[in-house]
Amino acid sequence: MLRGSTAWHPAAESVNRMSQIDQAFIRAYAPDPEHVAPPQGAVLPMAAEPIPAPHFRIAGSADAYADTAAMQRELLAGSEFSGAERRPLSTFAAPGQAATATFEPVFEVDAFRWPENADCLLAAHSELLSPVVEQLLSASEEGQSMVGIAGLRSGVGCSMVLMCLARLLARTGKAVAIVDANFASGTLAKQLGLEFDTGWEDVLAGRVPLAEAVVSSIEDRIALLPLSGSDPAPGELLTSIQTSVSAGVLRYHYDLVLFDLGTPDEGAQFEVVRKLLEYCRIDASILVADTAATDGEFTQAVDQLMKLLGPTCLGLIGNASASLTS
Repeated sequence: MLRGSTAWHPAAESVNRMSQIDQAFIRAYAPDPEHVAPPQGAVLPMAAEPIPAPHFRIAGSADAYADTAAMQRELLAGSEFSGAERRPLSTFAAPGQAATATFEPVFEVDAFRWPENADCLLAAHSELLSPVVEQLLSASEEGQSMVGIAGLRSGVGCSMVLMCLARLLARTGKAVAIVDANFASGTLAKQLGLEFDTGWEDVLAGRVPLAEAVVSSIEDRIALLPLSGSDPAPGELLTSIQTSVSAGVLRYHYDLVLFDLGTPDEGAQFEVVRKLLEYCRIDASILVADTAATDGEFTQAVDQLMKLLGPTCLGLIGNASASLTS
């Protein structure tokens, strides 16, 4: 119980205890004593009207949308987003259809006419090629889709092995393309029963687009880029930008692309293979050899091709007339 006339005033005590910083803060926000409020009814001078930006509209006093809130309510009232949910920016304009790159070969056949030797090889020894197919599928999943197949010598069946691998890979549902890159003596189109005057040389020289040089087999689900044999100097063609462009298109549109590299020991084909490895960015390669060859020349040829193919070489397939080993 309080006695006498003295009372406790917490506010007064707080003012007495205020620091100089607190008092300076209060003075800073205190009203200016020289500022006099305008008398009631006085007209204040208006600031200069701002210059509107080209994409803005400043409403006048008589404008129906002078009230911003009213404008927003009217806009929302006639839209499907009139509820509490705010309309996302993505709904103001419908997104355009995404651009997709398409590659459609101009020429199609019902089916390739596979050589009898390839049919026999596939029927008799497909199980021996299964590990190779699995390895190529695994490489494809890792982005290594450009595969070169080279023969150690002429007549070892490099093209036949390529055909068998392409058919086995296509049976797995993969989109497969085969490229005749044997500029020394490429005959893939002829072996598949095609008479085709346009080939990869015409694409490399810029005479035709790639789509006009590729033949697609509907039944086999395999595409072929043949050679026409129209250019005797492939080395200069392979150094053009069209080599990388055509290889890039094939890489993008097919799961696996098999290159018939022929026999690198024949004439200028060694230099052709070297340029193909560089400009087409071949990811993996396979050697095909005769199982009966065991002489010193065989070992020397293997060493030479291994140096050429380098780390891209996945292994060697031994092919003979009566057997196939891998």
